[in-house]
Amino acid sequence: MGISSADDFFKFYESALQDYRDKKLEMALQKQQELQRYSTDWPKLYLLGAYIYRDMHLYASEERALLKVMELLRKQAAPQSGLEADVWSMLGSMWLNMGMPTKAVEALLRSSELEESVEQKRVEYSNAIFAANSISGYGSGDFHALYSGYRALFSDVKPYAPRKYNHKRIRVGYLSSDFKNHPVAHFILPLLKEHDRNEFSVYCYGANASEDSVTTELCQYADEWRRVEKLHPRDIAELIHDDEIDILMELNGHTKDTRLPVLAWHPATVQISGIGYMNSTGLYETDYFLSDAVCSGDKAAANEFFTEKMLVLPHSHFCYATIDDFPDCGTMPCLQNGYVTFGCFNNFSKVTDEMLKLWGGILGDVPGSRLILKHRLFNQEEGRRLTVERMSALGLPIDRVELRTFSSDYLKEYRDIDIALDTYPYTGGLTTCEALYMGVPVISLYGRRHGTRFGMSLLSNAGLGDLAVSTKDMYKSLAVELANDTELLGALHENLRRNMEQSRLMNERQYAREVEQAYRNILESVEL
Repeated sequence: MGISSADDFFKFYESALQDYRDKKLEMALQKQQELQRYSTDWPKLYLLGAYIYRDMHLYASEERALLKVMELLRKQAAPQSGLEADVWSMLGSMWLNMGMPTKAVEALLRSSELEESVEQKRVEYSNAIFAANSISGYGSGDFHALYSGYRALFSDVKPYAPRKYNHKRIRVGYLSSDFKNHPVAHFILPLLKEHDRNEFSVYCYGANASEDSVTTELCQYADEWRRVEKLHPRDIAELIHDDEIDILMELNGHTKDTRLPVLAWHPATVQISGIGYMNSTGLYETDYFLSDAVCSGDKAAANEFFTEKMLVLPHSHFCYATIDDFPDCGTMPCLQNGYVTFGCFNNFSKVTDEMLKLWGGILGDVPGSRLILKHRLFNQEEGRRLTVERMSALGLPIDRVELRTFSSDYLKEYRDIDIALDTYPYTGGLTTCEALYMGVPVISLYGRRHGTRFGMSLLSNAGLGDLAVSTKDMYKSLAVELANDTELLGALHENLRRNMEQSRLMNERQYAREVEQAYRNILESVEL
């Protein structure tokens, strides 16, 4: 490539940028690295490299590029707060993916502070709250400090005046950006499908950037389907208000692409959050949080960590429905291998050093046992190397740990696992259900915080409550005990799917009736 002028340079940069936008990552990276030969002091060039590395899941390279951008920005006389906000945002996401949630929260809060638009400030602050759920040492005071900062970003919002309607059928609205092939779809499908149409009208407010066959299936169960992905939260709120929604269920919480800010306008008579998120929204305009008797078993903790009232279902606040075709379970692999294989397919950002140490202890107490981990991070040599270095520093026997790359047919790989190990404090949801449905028992650790008790709730409602324990020592002992009880382990592998299908966790009609009764109760309690 010949670059003889600034015009040539910027044209080539635009070409690299377009390659990145077109997902031609290797080509974009080649051009970006070529451009670095001609410029070593332009922050945006290194930021483009960081974006490319991020999408390639090369987190160490991404971090180096981002820190280089930060170094260059600090040398410049004129501040570039917008660019710096982007860098802090990316650092926060990267550190969370690498299992460093405390650093992630700090970076995301800094990004929110530097952002110029209030909408983007809210996004980054929400991301920080999400990341905080992976910090086991966070107490109620830490969360409420975050919630207070988040609420301050809505000081300019004027909620609608309270209204109560007298519709022949209760109008219940569901707001989500996840009406597609997404974990939330597995848990909202039973409710949409089984709603009593004589008593309820179902309105769905879909904020998906894309749609698929799952979206099509969900659509058929709605009386009204509103596509709101391009609307400002204020305009979505106006639409919900004009639809005279009695009960609005927000399904994202502080997760990706959330439309949680809509609730700040309080467009519905009663507003609830849940299913897609495990913790409080922190917004006073959210009246209730959907929970169950297991997750809210520690009522003091539930009240301590939430700004909402808890809407407690008698059994599970989840109902699991299979969407994909599942392969057969197979037999437990230790019969053929001669050793027990543990595994975790959870998002690797949930795997803290605390859990890795615990898993290392389990491997140490079960001679010859193996551990399988599976995630996109391991698709690249850099990700595998960083993970091996991290685990080695924590004392894990690396020769007994297998890092598997991401694949779309991952379900059949549960046949290679005898016992699944849940993460903490951010436990598995869909991954736990999938493991159980593939005949693999899951061991889960729970604490006082509501979000740490999701695994406990899923297991209890699947008839496996004994697999959820409250201390790390109990978690380790249970894993070792189960690994040594091949008779029980074999019975679980043989019967789990059938038992799960007959359990409360997959009883769609019962679940819908319990949710509907809860809706009636809170609507009747509204006083204006």
